Amino acid sequence: MTLLKPCSKNGVARHFPVEDFRTYADPELSRSAPWVEGVCFLPECGRVFSPSRSWQIYCCAGCEAKGKAELRRYGHKAALALLTWRMGKYETNDPAVQATARAARRFVTHVQSSWLADRQARAELRGQG
Repeated sequence: MTLLKPCSKNGVARHFPVEDFRTYADPELSRSAPWVEGVCFLPECGRVFSPSRSWQIYCCAGCEAKGKAELRRYGHKAALALLTWRMGKYETNDPAVQATARAARRFVTHVQSSWLADRQARAELRGQG
C-alpha cells in the first residue's frame, strides 16, 4: 500500500492518507473488474459509451456524480461498523468487545447485501437485471 505524504499540522487534511481501492487493487481489477468497460456502471443507466480515459466507468458527469453519491451514502452507513470491526477483530479477552466486533461485521455484511440488492433492483427497472 502506498501512503501519501503526511498532512500539515496547520490545516485541514484534504486527502485521505491511503490510496483508493482502484489504485490499491489495480492488478486484480485489470483482470476482473465489477464493471464492463464501455458500459456505464450506474445500474439505472447502463448506457454503452466510448470511454475517453482507461479508468472511466460512467458514461457522463451526471452518472459519475450519482455514482459518487451512491458510494458516499453506503460508505457513510458502513464506516463506523468497519472501524469498530477492525478495532475489535483480534480481541481475545473482553467478550463485550468481541460481541461488538461480531455485530459490526454482521452489519457490514448486511449493508453490502442491501447495496447489491438495491443495485440489482435499479438495473432491473431499466430492463437489464
